[in-house]
Amino acid sequence: MDCNELLNTATDVAYALLESGAEIYRVEETVMRIYAAYGAREGHIFAIPTLLILSLQDEDGKNLTTIRRLGNHGSDLARVNAYNELCRTVCRERPPFSQIHQELARIGRLPHYTPLQQIAAGGVVAFGFTFLFGGSAIDALCALAWGVLVKLILFLLEKYHANSFFTTIVASFAAAALALTGFWLGLGENLDKIIIGVLMNLVPGVVLTNVMRDMIAGDLVAGLTKLAQALITATGIALGTGVAISLGRVILGVVG
Repeated sequence: MDCNELLNTATDVAYALLESGAEIYRVEETVMRIYAAYGAREGHIFAIPTLLILSLQDEDGKNLTTIRRLGNHGSDLARVNAYNELCRTVCRERPPFSQIHQELARIGRLPHYTPLQQIAAGGVVAFGFTFLFGGSAIDALCALAWGVLVKLILFLLEKYHANSFFTTIVASFAAAALALTGFWLGLGENLDKIIIGVLMNLVPGVVLTNVMRDMIAGDLVAGLTKLAQALITATGIALGTGVAISLGRVILGVVG
């Protein structure tokens, strides 16, 4: 067994999972199962949302270690599921490492949702949540339009690789400003419901869910890291929305 190749392969699988938004316990369990499948003597992994450290002991008792840093990444549950299936196949069949890398490359080439699909989803999310929070049909339709526009703004900011905190502030400001302007023009009946519905596109729901799962699993460092990320996002939403509402009261005289 080539321990260097095993270590590199396990690192690639862990990186792909973490980059796709998998929970920390899932990443660590996957690596340990791969180690066990290929008969590794002793192996360890430390993972947090932005860092991977893997170690392995070869046949001569020499410790091998690799470190890999992750940047900003989102969530792609379809890819997480595909990587999980790959791990099950690896543990069951123990294929050559070259075959595992080929499968990782194939999964990495799977198509993402198109910009049009994501923009449409942004409108549907705003529409649905406005209804959920008690808005009328007119409110929901207004929220749908503003949700689409906010998604377009997000795509424009991402195109220029804007800072995520800045992006959140701008997008939340746009969401509230659009809702305020529309309400001032007579579009909509419940301003607060419209704003909340549109802002749900920015709420880090998957991150908050993973925070609880990581903490329950005992991965406190990873959980606290993700919690800080969620709190920063919430702060950005509050700042952008607060500024827009304040300006709306002063300039348009709108009070929701």
